[in-house]
Amino acid sequence: MILIVDAGLGNVMAVRNMLGRIGCASALAKHPPEEFEAGIRIILPGVGSYDEGVRRLTQTGWFSYLKALPASAHLLGICLGMQLLGNSSTEGKSSGLGRVDAHFERFSSIGLRVPHIGWNRVVPVVEDPLFGNVETELRYYFTHSYRAVCHDQESEIARTEYGIDFTSAFRSGNTRGVQFHPEKSHRFGISLLKNWATLPC
Repeated sequence: MILIVDAGLGNVMAVRNMLGRIGCASALAKHPPEEFEAGIRIILPGVGSYDEGVRRLTQTGWFSYLKALPASAHLLGICLGMQLLGNSSTEGKSSGLGRVDAHFERFSSIGLRVPHIGWNRVVPVVEDPLFGNVETELRYYFTHSYRAVCHDQESEIARTEYGIDFTSAFRSGNTRGVQFHPEKSHRFGISLLKNWATLPC
């Protein structure tokens, strides 16, 4: 079973519908389980502001639960969910979950239109099963104004160019984050979610 964090941070049904298309059972969870269950998989989707995301996770009990998850637990953050996995963001004052050693900065105004919206190329920089069976070109749908800055370069698993080269996917243990929206990325998103859902425990 895959739990989708339902803390009012985004269109969780789009994620659940995509999982249904690949035959994965999932459930929306407004609150975390009372205890950690071995083999659990959790998706943290999100759109909106950083501090509001932290507030909602804290109110629902998810913040402390996700922060305490063992490194072996499979956790996938999407868009704002990825940002909340890091330490902090210049968008807000709250501390993030700190599961990946990274912070987030707004795209600088160097002639770029912000937010970065639309389809863009994602290039894996290390081998990771998330992008298994890599095609000639991977393209995903983005909508965001902030980018990850990893303090440990080994955390980066994919990069994307939008005015500058930025980290579009990262990993620490079995915690992974993607800045793009796989649930809106058609066959590319289907492949990525299937790869993640079948990672060995």
